[in-house]
Amino acid sequence: MSAPAVLIASAKLRRGEDRAFSAWQARHNAAIGKFPGFISSDVMPPSQPESNEWTIVLNFRSQDELAAWQRSSERAELVGDAIPLLEGGSLGEVARLDRPGEPPGQNVTEVIFSKIKPGMDDTYREWAVRIQAAQAKYSGYGGMYLQPPAEKDGPWTTIIRFDTAEHLEAWMEAPERKELLAEAKAFIDQEQLMRLATSFPGWVPINPVTGKGPPNWKTALLVVLGLFPIVMLEMRFLSPILAALGLHASLATLIGNIISVAGTTFLTMPLCIRWFGWWLFTEEKTPSWITPVGLGFVAALFAVEVGALWYLLPW
Repeated sequence: MSAPAVLIASAKLRRGEDRAFSAWQARHNAAIGKFPGFISSDVMPPSQPESNEWTIVLNFRSQDELAAWQRSSERAELVGDAIPLLEGGSLGEVARLDRPGEPPGQNVTEVIFSKIKPGMDDTYREWAVRIQAAQAKYSGYGGMYLQPPAEKDGPWTTIIRFDTAEHLEAWMEAPERKELLAEAKAFIDQEQLMRLATSFPGWVPINPVTGKGPPNWKTALLVVLGLFPIVMLEMRFLSPILAALGLHASLATLIGNIISVAGTTFLTMPLCIRWFGWWLFTEEKTPSWITPVGLGFVAALFAVEVGALWYLLPW
């Protein structure tokens, strides 16, 4: 099997050519996205604003397919179009055998899975360039990784990197982003956001509207709500069995913990998220009574659980 290959291109943009460069990126993405062997691209803005030097990382399945792209007439035409936009009239490129994975990550990452409406991929590519250019103006931006679907009708994957959660949040809440998202409704069928990482990764999703996770105290209450009956049932039915088998306490505890976590992950937490999504994920426009009412429901369920399991174990 051929080793993956990476092409790293650096481009020092002339002052005032940002809009033209964004249009060039859209054409570049549309062309390379259809080329055999192409996996993904990652566009990184200048590390220092005064340098104005952009970096583009292209991942291919093999060295041969990368070489075919470098020899192609499509690339030659794109490079010719880019030259007038660059200082010195040159585009620096370095090819190497490597891995197709994403570039080194920053402190905070937002992963977005976008299902594009049929026939709208080129429109989405052009829009992705514009939103990338917009977010690159925000403090702490570390780059955007864009990967086309691995299969027909699959989702596009976008990874946005910022140096701090505060800087990422500033972009996620920016009016400019909201305007671009409103425009994207014409060609994005559905979108799922995931923040890496949350306080309870794997158990609680990110709100697809706001891109934020729920408050930790709400999540913690639901975790206890789902975990408590599992632990009680284990103490009543599993613990005597493990004791009869003569297992050491440490091994018996490990088995119990594995079952508790599995039950919480695959059974109780999905139900809690489904039942209490209206309470977990609130926005600025959410009525103020939602939080106390939801807390009341959770407290009532705790009371029901305690009452139902009261005589499960001997006093």
